[in-house]
Amino acid sequence: MDVRIEDVGPVEKELSFVVPAEEVDQTLSKIYGDLRKEAKIKGFRKGKVPEGIIRAHFKEYATKEAENQLVAESYRQALLKHEIPVVSSPEIHFDGLEEGKDFHFKATVEVVPQLPEMTGYEGIPVKSKLVEVLDVDVENALERMRNLQGKLVAAEEDYEAGEGDYIVMDFEGEVDGAPIEDEKKTDVLHKLGGPETLPEFDQALMGIKAKETRTFKITYPEDFPKEDLAGKEVTFTVTAKEVKRLELPELDDNFAKSYGDYENLDAFKAYVKEQIEKEREDINKQWMEEQILTFLLKRFDFEVPKSWITKQAEFLLEKWRDDQKRQGIQAEEIPLKDHPQRKVFEDLAERQVKSMLVLDEIAKKEGIKVEDSDLDGHYENMSKNTGIPPEQIRGFYASREEQLNSLKDEILRNKTLQFLRDHAVVEWVKEGEDVKPEEETTEEAESSTEEKGKIITP
Repeated sequence: MDVRIEDVGPVEKELSFVVPAEEVDQTLSKIYGDLRKEAKIKGFRKGKVPEGIIRAHFKEYATKEAENQLVAESYRQALLKHEIPVVSSPEIHFDGLEEGKDFHFKATVEVVPQLPEMTGYEGIPVKSKLVEVLDVDVENALERMRNLQGKLVAAEEDYEAGEGDYIVMDFEGEVDGAPIEDEKKTDVLHKLGGPETLPEFDQALMGIKAKETRTFKITYPEDFPKEDLAGKEVTFTVTAKEVKRLELPELDDNFAKSYGDYENLDAFKAYVKEQIEKEREDINKQWMEEQILTFLLKRFDFEVPKSWITKQAEFLLEKWRDDQKRQGIQAEEIPLKDHPQRKVFEDLAERQVKSMLVLDEIAKKEGIKVEDSDLDGHYENMSKNTGIPPEQIRGFYASREEQLNSLKDEILRNKTLQFLRDHAVVEWVKEGEDVKPEEETTEEAESSTEEKGKIITP
């Protein structure tokens, strides 16, 4: 067997095979011999069928079987001999096998990408926000908590509904005097000033009282999602059957204790402030990491196999569907190849795959590893969040090698990002300051780093 290997792309190779006629004939002879031992043909005893008749009856099957055997074995030998790091199943192309002739076929495969030499990743310029939690931030958080504990109570008959109040209403809509399908409903609980309604609709209902009916017109915007209403003037008739207001609990020590074992309201406020600070620090950390990854992916330019991108994109699509279901939204089961947002998923998948490869390479170069203490810390954090004993979590991963390896990969990349953050050049900005980190980081990257490294084989 002879094989010629050519690069047909940065992550794709073409293997051209020539299997000698002698090997083709030997393979066919063995297949026919095996068939002769087992074939049952009327008029002949098992194992006694003449070879000519076997060849006449089973030529098509034997040819296909020989093609499969020769392709599989030749391909396997080539990968071992030339140490080709394939990442996908090959695409096989051939015209057909003939007895007494050399068998030619080609295999196109994706291979592990060659990464640029990792240099100049210390001192990455990033922006970081000065995290500050003001009294008003705590007050707003407490107000949201009060709203969560609020109870809807019927308002007095002469009470005028305002923003944040609720009405139980019947309503119907018409366009040019004709009723609109799906725009006639009864006993709908509606919050005035909610984000899901057109502001003009709620504005027309401000001050409405129980038992009151109002008729008003609204012109829907041209880009309204429901095409049958976009740009149309709709006449609504709304009857407020009941007005309800949200009765909130007092902000006192008892309110604090309803959320946990807090001594008083001040202690609870301190806890809330600490949580807001932690949440903002986590968001800021993610923002810094995105800047770092953007820098690295612009500095180290390389391609990755399409099969990897597709696999990651399908994972992201499935994760998105699961998130939709948790929010009570039924997402259509459209496969990735036909999905209208396919490019969005594929672009994000490509960024994630490249990021993982770069972080793994930097970790290797810096000798960053996952220690037992890292795993123990992760189990402890999971235990705090779930209430499951850390020993039980450790046992779960110990019995599932694939999940454990995924966890180790995640921890390794997080440690590598921590290393890069620790060695970054940080510019501090105030909360709310308008910045465009990706564009600015890119410009700084081009002016402050060395030229891209040579291509090496990982």
